[in-house]
Amino acid sequence: MNRRHRRWTPSPGTVIVLTAAFALVGNLATDTLEVSWRWWPATVWAAAALLVVLSVAVEVLRQRSATRVTPHAVGSGRRVFGAIPRPAWHVQARSAEEATLRRALGRRNRAALVVLTGTRGAGKSQLAAAYARRRAASFDLVAWINAEGGPVPGMALLAGELGLVDDAERGPEAAARALRGWLENDSRQRLLLIFDNVDGPDSLAGHLPVAGSAKVLITSNRLDFASMPGVTVVPVGMFTRSQCQAFLHQATGLPGGADADEVARQLGRLPLGLAQAAAYIRRGRISYRQYLTALDGPDLREALRRPAGADHPGVIKATRLSIAALRRIDRGGDAVRLLTLLSLLSPDGVSRVLLRRAAPALRLRNGLDRALGLLTDGTLITLSGEVHDGEVDRVVVSVHRLTARVVRHQAGRSGIAALAAATGMLGTLTGEPPLQRVARRRSELVELVAHVLALRKHTADPSSSLLTLVAWAGVALHEVGDLGRAVPLLEATLTGLEQAQGADHPDTITTRGSLALAYESAGRLDEAVGLLERVVADQARTRGDDHPYTLVVRRDLAHAYESAGRLAEAVDLFEQVLADSVRTGHPDTLGSRDYLAAAYHSAGRLDEAIDMFQRLVVDCDRVLGAEHPDTVGSRANLAATYRSAGRTAEAIDLLQHVIAVRTRVLGPDHPHTLYSRAELADVYRSAGRLDESIDLFERVISDVERVLGAGHPRFEKSREALKLARDAAKS
Repeated sequence: MNRRHRRWTPSPGTVIVLTAAFALVGNLATDTLEVSWRWWPATVWAAAALLVVLSVAVEVLRQRSATRVTPHAVGSGRRVFGAIPRPAWHVQARSAEEATLRRALGRRNRAALVVLTGTRGAGKSQLAAAYARRRAASFDLVAWINAEGGPVPGMALLAGELGLVDDAERGPEAAARALRGWLENDSRQRLLLIFDNVDGPDSLAGHLPVAGSAKVLITSNRLDFASMPGVTVVPVGMFTRSQCQAFLHQATGLPGGADADEVARQLGRLPLGLAQAAAYIRRGRISYRQYLTALDGPDLREALRRPAGADHPGVIKATRLSIAALRRIDRGGDAVRLLTLLSLLSPDGVSRVLLRRAAPALRLRNGLDRALGLLTDGTLITLSGEVHDGEVDRVVVSVHRLTARVVRHQAGRSGIAALAAATGMLGTLTGEPPLQRVARRRSELVELVAHVLALRKHTADPSSSLLTLVAWAGVALHEVGDLGRAVPLLEATLTGLEQAQGADHPDTITTRGSLALAYESAGRLDEAVGLLERVVADQARTRGDDHPYTLVVRRDLAHAYESAGRLAEAVDLFEQVLADSVRTGHPDTLGSRDYLAAAYHSAGRLDEAIDMFQRLVVDCDRVLGAEHPDTVGSRANLAATYRSAGRTAEAIDLLQHVIAVRTRVLGPDHPHTLYSRAELADVYRSAGRLDESIDLFERVISDVERVLGAGHPRFEKSREALKLARDAAKS
């Protein structure tokens, strides 16, 4: 290692020792000092020689140590190198992360390698800068190196500042090697090196010290640092709710509250996003609610403008940098396409199991897992949850809300392709199993509906495929009893389909029929009957009397007549539908038999109803299987008919069987399961088993309110029956 030449200057102590030695020898040589002991001259000469040798050795060591320049030897005597970022605007204390960082860096004079990881804008650099400022007095040198694009230029500047190289003789790479060598050979000084905004582990390869006592702190948005040997990873997440409220209040002067919470939620509690929002609010003298309106407007760049004088890039630029880095790694573009698609789906995240099920529709050249890995390493997505028992995958893939907003804003033409890809993916998932089979996995159905609705929100001109998906979501919500959302969603979708495809398009007619069924379930019987009569007429006119769906909607109309108390019309139409189903070989002839038997029950023709149900259950067992939802439904209807006929014991036995199967097949929270439990509670009441009736009613009503909400129309009679049971128990 070439070092700058320094003049040899002995220390004052060395000068004194050498002067004394030469004076003693000089006095002896000139007989100035008289001593009678005959060994005295030899002793003096030996002692003087020893002093000279020791002094020279000490001085050589001192000068050699001096060539290893200390921070105090820097021209200005500074302890700090580099531009440590200033405290952010209205900076919030992050006690938990700061404590974790202090523990990770450890005690003095002990080497440490720590990386702060998190999405861009989470406050990693601010956390590192706060530590550097607070602890600067504890170190002989604090060096801040901007490593975005690579650490070599910053390391070379530091090496030159320390006098480790001659700038005229060395290039940046050699200077960086010299700095590393100095760090590895110096174990007595207290050194803190901070590499800010590192692109990834590979960019630091060969540049970090492997010996010595230096503490190295890295900030990066890359999670693959976790695989680096000897590193301690400290995650830096989002602000807490209280930090968001405090920051927004301090920065804007506005009080906290629900609107402030919503601003924080829409920005994903990202510190950088909140800073830009607060600056916009303060600059425009607007309210939180007005800012939310601006955030949803077309000029996202203005709503997320970087505050003047800030050290950091804005959210939009930060996201662009992350995506640019991703493109350099992923030449095929799978990861960026997947990120754009994920940004269009529900902000609550996508179950990884659904993504894997839909992987063929995504058409990723290098596979789903590689794309997810690249996005995770770049902190553009997060994975939460876990795999249970090595089989049940409950991992959720989510894009930060603000990142997703920026990705959508920047997508351009690729966003159109992503919208089509997402529609195709969801079409694959919603078209897989029968609706009832999906409904038994209520959480999965709720998630699919959320993705469909999110997708619809992101386009003002939905495709026919997307509108069909939204109609599916409305039917799914109806299936699980969420009528409060199902009805308005189907109404809006029907309007959209009429405008996009015309009133007589098959999808439009089908959606009109779905809306009519939702009206019926909601107790809006006149509207249901009127709409179904129109659907039957339109379907027969456009597709013929014998079309399978024509028979289905005629049966639906008959059921609406039954619900409205128009029993004679209902029975007559059901009998016509069954005859036509048998004649045409309709695949759901069993269903038509079930509807007709139920109509006989409603009309008081109990013997005919029981006979038809008993034969139907046998046929359903043979054709569909004992646990098929339609088979179980026919058994439930037979139990209800037994009850009406006074065959209470048989009704109870059959209902208990139905509840057991529905709980296992559809799940305990499915509306059909809940309804069967309510029916059993009412049969208990009729049988005089009041304690069992009251207990079961109370549990069912509690579950209904939890799952479907208070006041669900289908369970209003259960509340009345519970009151009757309680009154009977008191008498």
